[in-house]
Amino acid sequence: MPFYIEDVPSALRSSEGASSSRGEGVKSLSALTGGAKKKEVTSCVSKCVVTCARGSGMSGPGLGPASLRRDPVVFKDGFRSREYCLRECSERVNTTFALVVAIALALGVAHVDAFETLTSRLAAMGSKSDFMSTFTDLALSVERRVDGAIEKVWSEILERFHPFVIAGPLTFAYHELVYFGAWMPWLAMDRFEYFQKWKIQREKRPSAEMVMKCVVKLLKSHVFVQLPMQMMFYFVAPYFGFSLALEALPKSRDFLWQIPVFFVIEDFYFYWIHRFLHHKRVYKYVHKVHHEHKYPFGIAAEYAHPVETFFLGIGTLLGPLFFAKHMVTLWVWLFFRLLETVEDHSGYDVPWNPTNLIPFWGGAVHHDFHHKTFEGPYSSVFTWCDWMFGTDKEFRAHQAKLRGGKESWAYPAVFRGAPNDQALAETRATTKKLD
Repeated sequence: MPFYIEDVPSALRSSEGASSSRGEGVKSLSALTGGAKKKEVTSCVSKCVVTCARGSGMSGPGLGPASLRRDPVVFKDGFRSREYCLRECSERVNTTFALVVAIALALGVAHVDAFETLTSRLAAMGSKSDFMSTFTDLALSVERRVDGAIEKVWSEILERFHPFVIAGPLTFAYHELVYFGAWMPWLAMDRFEYFQKWKIQREKRPSAEMVMKCVVKLLKSHVFVQLPMQMMFYFVAPYFGFSLALEALPKSRDFLWQIPVFFVIEDFYFYWIHRFLHHKRVYKYVHKVHHEHKYPFGIAAEYAHPVETFFLGIGTLLGPLFFAKHMVTLWVWLFFRLLETVEDHSGYDVPWNPTNLIPFWGGAVHHDFHHKTFEGPYSSVFTWCDWMFGTDKEFRAHQAKLRGGKESWAYPAVFRGAPNDQALAETRATTKKLD
């Protein structure tokens, strides 16, 4: 069961018996359990899945989110109940979390415990503010609801399905639902003329025959390639420490740093595999299948040769294998990864897309240019790999043109111009009239 600061009995959070940073006046666990606070301590023990193994001596026990998930339940003599509950055990979620994510990514913090310990310390720094306290209380309340909902749904799934079914057929069904569901908004846009002003290749539209051919081939690929891969994952997952157990459920807060890290890992892997697939000795045998669509549409994202599907699928799993050990995390990651790849192939650059606010996010603009030219950029998610390795020169020139001839000073973090040449001309005409 997850531990939250609200679960600590108020008597243990009082200022009574406060000890100094040197540990003076600290009571042992045996003294606490035998005294007036016996009931409160017993209640705390029953609610907190913790270990005091981390930290030692006068500094008192250390505790981070990772250790909350470790067994067994241990309270060693000499643990300081007040400081334990107030400071060592305070996992305050606040606005510093976003800063932690940025720092962790920038410094390449790879170890989960190191990341989460940094989170705890920065969170504790902000806990003194009344505003911060109110915000963190609200955030914790939301987190508890989300964690509770995840636990309830996953409990139902475990009761109804065998682990093999969950890892294989059920994950496959989840993939199909998210993948084709993510396509629906872009498909709807194709049916209304209003949205065509944001179509990147405005003069190109996929025919009904082309879409049906794609659907049929996709279903064959999904059933005969992806489904066997997902069923095989059931037998491979235990070797990597993957779990489906209810007691091993991740905290929802973990997703806030895991999903961005997974995107970074997948993007780097994808860049080099994709670039290799464009080698003249390889292209015509494998990747040419995907490039049958010069003006892509959402579900064309997974329209590919089985060899490509297999190797690019490995990239999707790398992040979870390194930094997560539960199927729920994989499902959450799969949700965002599918939304991203369908968007990349949507063919639209709508101004109100939330991903436009993410620095370095390539989106449909980035990938659509690749389909149109058969050259770089090669990245799946971000713009920095193509920028660092010099495979975005034509793309940069094209975006500068769509910006009226001037490249963004913040390239590649910010690069967007008009969605297409016609939109640029229309904007210029409107501006001229206003002048």
